[in-house]
Amino acid sequence: MKTVVLFGGTFDPPHIGHLMMAQLAYEQTECEAVWVMPAPSPPHKEGLLVSPYRVRRDMTAQLIAGSQGLVLCEVEAEREALSFTVDTVRILQEQHPDTEFRFLMGSDSLHDLPTWHGSNELTKRIDFMVAARAEAPFEETYARVKEVLPDLRAHLLRMPMLDVSSTFIRERLEQGKPLCGLVPDMVLETWNRYAGS
Repeated sequence: MKTVVLFGGTFDPPHIGHLMMAQLAYEQTECEAVWVMPAPSPPHKEGLLVSPYRVRRDMTAQLIAGSQGLVLCEVEAEREALSFTVDTVRILQEQHPDTEFRFLMGSDSLHDLPTWHGSNELTKRIDFMVAARAEAPFEETYARVKEVLPDLRAHLLRMPMLDVSSTFIRERLEQGKPLCGLVPDMVLETWNRYAGS
């Protein structure tokens, strides 16, 4: 059975932390690929201003271009409904019965997992790979979430702690401050084209 790691997110904008997480997940799991999935309509961002899907998709494709094992996956864009991870996983498992899927996330997202739609079913269906974030230490977060979701199986992704987020990058862009390599030039050009239109 082959293994594929799913990496979903808003990616608004995608940054070097996303790229590092995906690349390290590919290397550490010896999986066939990491499918990077920008969410067309992220349920947890309802009511917030989010860049159009096509812009986030294009920026994500630019971020992962040339990276071994990283593939843009638009399975969520093919559905018209809100993008719930549990539905995506269910569909992919039906379409690819010979594949074991894992889901990549930061420990801040793991902290919020109990609030996700269908989180009980999701933890029964899939294992998680988690990158530790400063605001949500892995061991502590895992123990707390495991009390609520007893079927949770999560493994720590070994990577340096990067204190970078899309929110931080958007704030720096709005203030006209340099990004110091946090976003590749091609991604930044796409962001600026969109922001200027």
